[in-house]
Amino acid sequence: MEYLNRFKSTVSSLHKQIATAGPGLSWKIYSGIKYTTKQAVAIWVFEKKQVERWPKHERETFPEILKKGISQLTRLRHPRLLIVEHALEESRDSYAFCTEPIFASLANVFGNTENISPSPEHLKDFKLVDIEIRHGLFQLGEALSFLHLANMLHGNLCPSSIIINDKGNWKLAGFDFCITGTSTPNGKATFEATEWDRRVLSIMNPELDYSAPELVTAVKVDVYADMYSIGVLAFSVFNDYKPIFENKNMLDNFNKNIDKLKQLPLNLFAKIPDIFRDDVKACLNINYFDDPLIKTLNFLDSLMQMDNTQKMQFFKGLPQLLEKFTKRPLLQKVLPYLTAEFSTPELIPFILPSIFLIAEQATSNEFSEVIFPPLIPVFAMNRPYQIVLTMLQKMPLLLQKTPEGDIRRYVLPLVYGAISNDNMKIQELCLAIIPTIGKLVDRDAMRSQLLPKLLKLSLEGTVLS
Repeated sequence: MEYLNRFKSTVSSLHKQIATAGPGLSWKIYSGIKYTTKQAVAIWVFEKKQVERWPKHERETFPEILKKGISQLTRLRHPRLLIVEHALEESRDSYAFCTEPIFASLANVFGNTENISPSPEHLKDFKLVDIEIRHGLFQLGEALSFLHLANMLHGNLCPSSIIINDKGNWKLAGFDFCITGTSTPNGKATFEATEWDRRVLSIMNPELDYSAPELVTAVKVDVYADMYSIGVLAFSVFNDYKPIFENKNMLDNFNKNIDKLKQLPLNLFAKIPDIFRDDVKACLNINYFDDPLIKTLNFLDSLMQMDNTQKMQFFKGLPQLLEKFTKRPLLQKVLPYLTAEFSTPELIPFILPSIFLIAEQATSNEFSEVIFPPLIPVFAMNRPYQIVLTMLQKMPLLLQKTPEGDIRRYVLPLVYGAISNDNMKIQELCLAIIPTIGKLVDRDAMRSQLLPKLLKLSLEGTVLS
């Protein structure tokens, strides 16, 4: 593809298509690798041929709408906004830019896989769980709070504008219809909206099913227009991914349905959690997010701002909280934060109990592919001694889930080294483990590593067992 020539200094390879996003899901998103760091990225591509049969006005205007959205996203910086790794480039047949790695757009998760062929395997039978919804809505609330403080209205908060990154975090994107506000003497911002235009293709307007009435009619608009949208989105995630009204991109339908807002039947909200139900129309209720699991995820988000003493205290109590999580958030949201702290050895003894708790829930494939690789450097550490002690205590789990080749390469050397450790508890654990691992020890290792150290321990050590 021609656009890749523009990325040759940044992106070295393009992999399979993983998602779509943006107005009409017109951005095709591919997985890729960053040339300089070998890190994963997502490459977004808009092919100009998608609009070549459109009316002239739309054909010329729509790419400009997309360019505006990416320009705004590139300029803004906040943890809850999608991170742009390489700015927009244009070639003869396409636009392309590069972001942090992603999982999918929320629209894709909702079941809309338009413009993806074939349908990605990772989206088959995918269903959001409660903690992912709670944390995701909280993250969107933080993103909107940032925008509104910056006198900006997103203007198109809908599933195609929300990206779930590879860590499961919900990131706001899709700034194609954003509006910059004007400050008033009372400190509030007002926004000049453009009336929803029925004369053009619907893709040229904000998503009607999630738009506030005042945004569609362009009467007085303020930040509550975004809050209405997040309320509809919250309704959708609990109601089989369907908004309150499905307007089929028809303004007449929208106008009829909006009149029904004043008298919505109570059973319409039956699937929404009790604590949140009465506040969906008001859009956000902080009590809904005042939950130990949400606080745990937010605490993990703030680890970089803490000193080691604070981190130790947090990690000590973490396993009791993690027991309440389901598996996917543990692997996708929690695990990356924990393994990122492996660079500080004194923290590792406090982190390992949580790692092994996650490992107990993981399948053998998930363990070998996701959990074990970050653990590899830890197997070679012998200080502080609690690292070795914890690893030996969890040896049955390691032997159960680690591929045999990795056991010989990484796990057994840990045991060989631990036999000579001065700590008596560690020596006792090693002696208890050796009958279990005996069949995995090859002849050379038995002769050079295991037997000499056992002999020395039996002659010079004090461990009678």
